[in-house]
Amino acid sequence: MPTIIREDGTTVTDAAERNAIIHALRLTVARGTPPPSAALDAVLAQRRVDEYLSRSLLSDSEPVIGGLYAGADVIALFPDTPDLERLEALFRRPHRHSDAELRYILAGEGVFGFVLPDGEQVEVTVAAGDLIGVPAQAEHWFRLGAGRTIIAVRLFGENPDWRADFTDTPVRVGQNWLSA
Repeated sequence: MPTIIREDGTTVTDAAERNAIIHALRLTVARGTPPPSAALDAVLAQRRVDEYLSRSLLSDSEPVIGGLYAGADVIALFPDTPDLERLEALFRRPHRHSDAELRYILAGEGVFGFVLPDGEQVEVTVAAGDLIGVPAQAEHWFRLGAGRTIIAVRLFGENPDWRADFTDTPVRVGQNWLSA
């Protein structure tokens, strides 16, 4: 189950409280173990994903993600990914999408930030094996975890261009990364 951190830096350890936050955000979360994958091993070794490896990872992930989506792709980010700083700055800005976002994490770690209905902000850390579904119009942002590496299958329905509607909401949670 993904880890949830509150604005004050405390980790939510109570299962009922974690479930209440997930419910309030209307998130879909699941945890599993990614199946063994030569394609994933290749992406980790090469530190990039090409079209062939992307198709292989999607096929390898099929038992977990099923086929109930209009499209899918794979994103692979590493500390030496070209233009990573620009991408991170873009992902870290609070925004919404007109379509739901579904991510299946194959390797690495990332952190989604959210605004709860009462205005409190939380961060939800996802790692290999986590599946997270962010509903359409949910205000959120994303940052890489400490290792600055993530490989994830991105599933989409009607909006495969991931167009973001930026909200300019000030981020108050996870302040330790704001100056990084």
